[in-house]
Amino acid sequence: MSQEATPRHVLIAPGLDVVSLFRRAEELFAPALAIERVVAASEERVLFVARDKVLKRRVALRVHLLPGTRSRAWFERESELLAAIDHPGIRPIYSAGEADGWAYRISKWIDGESLLDVVSRGPRPIPAVVQLARDLLGVLEYVHAQRLVLRRIVPTTVMLDLTDRAIITDLRYANACLDLAPPEPDPLDIPFLAPEVRGNLPGEPSSDIYAAGALLYFAVTGQRPAEEPEAVVAPRVLRPACPQAVERIILRAIKRNPQDRYLTAHEMGEDLLSDLGDYVFQATVKSPLAISPAEDPQAWEKRLRRALGDDYELLRELGVGGFGRVYLVRDLALEREVALKVLHPYLTSDPEVVERFRREAQLAAQLQHPNIVSIYEIGGRAGLQWYTMAYVKGKSLARLVSEEGPLPVGTVVRLLRESLSALEHAHSLGVIHRDLKPENMLIDDATGSVRITDFGLAIAVHGLGKYGGASSHSGTPEFAAPEQLLGERVDHRVDLYSLACVAFYALCGRTPFGGGTAEAILARQTAGRFPDLRKERDDVPEELVAVLERAAARDPDDRFPSAAAFRQALDDALRPWWSRPVRWLGRLLADREFTNEREKRER
Repeated sequence: MSQEATPRHVLIAPGLDVVSLFRRAEELFAPALAIERVVAASEERVLFVARDKVLKRRVALRVHLLPGTRSRAWFERESELLAAIDHPGIRPIYSAGEADGWAYRISKWIDGESLLDVVSRGPRPIPAVVQLARDLLGVLEYVHAQRLVLRRIVPTTVMLDLTDRAIITDLRYANACLDLAPPEPDPLDIPFLAPEVRGNLPGEPSSDIYAAGALLYFAVTGQRPAEEPEAVVAPRVLRPACPQAVERIILRAIKRNPQDRYLTAHEMGEDLLSDLGDYVFQATVKSPLAISPAEDPQAWEKRLRRALGDDYELLRELGVGGFGRVYLVRDLALEREVALKVLHPYLTSDPEVVERFRREAQLAAQLQHPNIVSIYEIGGRAGLQWYTMAYVKGKSLARLVSEEGPLPVGTVVRLLRESLSALEHAHSLGVIHRDLKPENMLIDDATGSVRITDFGLAIAVHGLGKYGGASSHSGTPEFAAPEQLLGERVDHRVDLYSLACVAFYALCGRTPFGGGTAEAILARQTAGRFPDLRKERDDVPEELVAVLERAAARDPDDRFPSAAAFRQALDDALRPWWSRPVRWLGRLLADREFTNEREKRER
């Protein structure tokens, strides 16, 4: 609703002749203003919305009706105070004066809603709460430098414009007006007033810090804070998605003792910035220097928090790899936990790498399959590049095997089927993984299913270099196909080779060709066949061994032509023995019928 006072706040005192007030305003201000309507009216004050005929814009016209009264002096004092302030977070006035006994001021009309009206529809989105914090603290930092204490900032006096920027509209209770202000506060305002100003005392800058904390509490929870600070329920109890940094600054700001609060608005803002970062800084902060993979994790996280800004709350680190780090973060707009993979800046300092990374991530984001980790968003700021993806609660296959040892044959076969289904989908869209390995295969705790991640990331980071993007968690190409290690042209069959090697690892607890350098692994691949699984696991069916050996053939032409063919061969190999003759009999009969038909035609 584009108005300053929504119907909940339209206060027309009983017995007032609003029509007469409207007509008189038309007469007094007709040369410059076209009065549109009455927004609020009392025995002392009236608020009109009007149109400036010269500048062709809407304005707010406030008038005071009773000359020679204490409230008239109060009105004029506030007008003087507003005229002396120049800050975008406080409503500016354009002119003020007196007309036939009416004192008036003309100020900016704000298209938007009060914080009270907006929150009445539900708590604010987290990014909007952070924006509100920045706006309020920016105003407080300014007015405190002018030796002003606002004392009373409540949801009805904070307007949110159409861009969600907060603007304070009422300075009547600031310390500069306190000698003229009425002593008794509105009971609905008390939860937002610091305890030390509720008795009409001047207060201090930390009193405004309390008000800011109370407003943020209201915005993030949708509820007024308790009047007594000790009785306030922590925001995360009412709204678990509230970032810890936001809860921390709120609870410190609304301490009863002013000495326990933030000393300044700047300090409060810096505390928020230290965790959530500041999107406003993105255009002014220089890109960080290259970060070594061994850099202090705390320094890394601090830099990342600033880069993530209002978009994500960093919760904890999930893992570290050769490409960067993976974090659990909370998407503050959608209020859900996601995984965020951020590349090391020393990798993304090359513009070509950044372009490849974005291109490959965009391709991978097209993949929608239950056994592929979905990519949600690609982002970057302040020299960092990242993408977010679905958070899978579980372990990687590498960790699972490391902790539990070789897996049962049935489990490995199921993971193979699911992985091949995923590869079939990806390959149909022209996406090749190129770095399939146990670390990139996540096992969901809830379902036991596999979820493959990092499609295309290897080539995005390394390009088509000497080893074709092959790498593993430790930087060794233990699961790479020979043609990758030779730097030759690769196709989707490299993923089939890698998957066969992963299956060997899951069944035996070790890689098929050992570790070491790429050259050493390539030499072992060239010198010998795929290791005989049955020498280490006699419970592995010979038919499964044959399927894996074909998938891991040195020559790509000797492998299965597709993931679908690999999966079909796997199903055929593990089909119960009693069903196999029937199938072969069906084929035999079909072949014989075809032969008979051909012989008839030849006669």
